[in-house]
Amino acid sequence: MGQLTEQYIRVRAKPFIVEVDQSTNTIEQKIETTATVEKGSIPEFKIIREPLEGDPEFLIMDIQLPKVKSAKTLTLDIGTDRVVLSTRSNVYHLDIWLPMDIDSDESGAQFDKATHTLTITMPVLHDTI
Repeated sequence: MGQLTEQYIRVRAKPFIVEVDQSTNTIEQKIETTATVEKGSIPEFKIIREPLEGDPEFLIMDIQLPKVKSAKTLTLDIGTDRVVLSTRSNVYHLDIWLPMDIDSDESGAQFDKATHTLTITMPVLHDTI
């Protein structure tokens, strides 16, 4: 008779997009990006650098998604220099090239159900500035 191999069980990680019930205040300074549309419409968005003066530590992206009720319908891919967001129902699609490289492994996102806003916090890689 054969022998059973050792089985590995993946522990479920926390969701990439975390839902919150209240919004946070941020200091605004827009950074130019390019957006392309493939499916759905392009949502309103802004990118803020933190801090405003000197080398940025973070890029904070706020995306307005008024037709989205839950983070469960969102697909978010964050690369070193690109953010791609789409909805399951193809209501929104956003494909953005960022002006500087970010640490995608340390990036995080929160969806505020009350304001229908997705906030993505992305640490900037300093050796590429």
